[in-house]
Amino acid sequence: MSHKDIQEQCQSILKDLQQEIYQLLEEIQNKLQQVELQNLKENIQEEIASQISLLQRLGEYILKVQKSKPKSIAECITLQSKLKSVKVALYFLIMMKQEKIVLAKNIRHDIEYFINSKTLLGFTKNFFKQAVREWSAPTKILLGLAMAMPIYSIVIPGVFVITVAVTTLTQIDSLAEILKNSNTVAESPSILDEKAKVKPSQIQLFFERSTLVMVAGFAGTFGSIISILIRLKKYQDSDYKGSAAPILVGFAKPLIGTAFGILVFTIINSNIISTIQVPKSSEEPGNTDIKYYFFFSIAFVVGFSERLADDIIQRAEGVVIPSETVTKLKEAGEDFHNSAQDIQGAGKDFQHSAKDIQEAGEDFQSSAKDIQEAAEDLKHSAANEPTTESSQANSSQTQKA
Repeated sequence: MSHKDIQEQCQSILKDLQQEIYQLLEEIQNKLQQVELQNLKENIQEEIASQISLLQRLGEYILKVQKSKPKSIAECITLQSKLKSVKVALYFLIMMKQEKIVLAKNIRHDIEYFINSKTLLGFTKNFFKQAVREWSAPTKILLGLAMAMPIYSIVIPGVFVITVAVTTLTQIDSLAEILKNSNTVAESPSILDEKAKVKPSQIQLFFERSTLVMVAGFAGTFGSIISILIRLKKYQDSDYKGSAAPILVGFAKPLIGTAFGILVFTIINSNIISTIQVPKSSEEPGNTDIKYYFFFSIAFVVGFSERLADDIIQRAEGVVIPSETVTKLKEAGEDFHNSAQDIQGAGKDFQHSAKDIQEAGEDFQSSAKDIQEAAEDLKHSAANEPTTESSQANSSQTQKA
């Protein structure tokens, strides 16, 4: 079979598929017009909408295949089988087969994976969609952690390195300026030694503070990761079936632990909470790094337990914002809530009054109708009186005659 014959046969199949899709959409429209929508359950309506959207995507993909001129007839036959599968799914949905909705969803997912695999980054799209739809909740959390760790391990140290480099360059420039000035002015060697010792001590202090911040951030991250791993069993598959929330939890929880660790470090060093004091290093060689141990422990516990972080933040809030202000804010909130309730009650009273006015208007309208009817009766009776008088006069004249 020549290449030209293959192309003609493929184009014929693809053209027939386009016509079938168009006819199928018309049939769906006619069927839905015959069936009342309130009789269709919500999940069936959503699945029918998804199947229609899938048909449109399939039609767009067939157009792309027609333009690209497929080299094999197998691809055209595959598209033909996919369309038949969609027909089967739509048949069960339109016939309101509730028990067949899982079958229809699986068919739709299979065709979506097929279409995505033919696009750019289709493998990545299919991977995440399969993870959200098919994986268990603990596995999704681990996926979120796996996505988060490279980002945290690159971004945080990168920011630290850039900060250290910029600060070091600044300190070197200032130190060179001091040495240049010292060469122009005659000074004793002891003064030069003292000036040379000033800047290195500042650099050392900066490195110590920066490393403490890094230690607190990493400890908070590590604590939050351990907390997630311990609580994996609490995430039930039934609560998160088809949801991407566990992935987001696994991705964002280390960031929350990092933020809590750094926040607690700054709260303790600013002496906002006086009950927590940083232990001082003794002269013993083994206790020179006690600050690092202290902040690592505090940040790890805070990252592990959100309750402790909430407690520390509330205590810091009580120091920054006086308790009297908090009380006033609560009272203002209660007054606002009461005012809102009063406004709501007034609205209900106004609504009842409006109903009473409406009823009074209806009574007035009915009374007006009664008055109008009585006026018409009176007018009718007045019109009949002259005729009766004339008839009486006629009868009396006839009697006299």
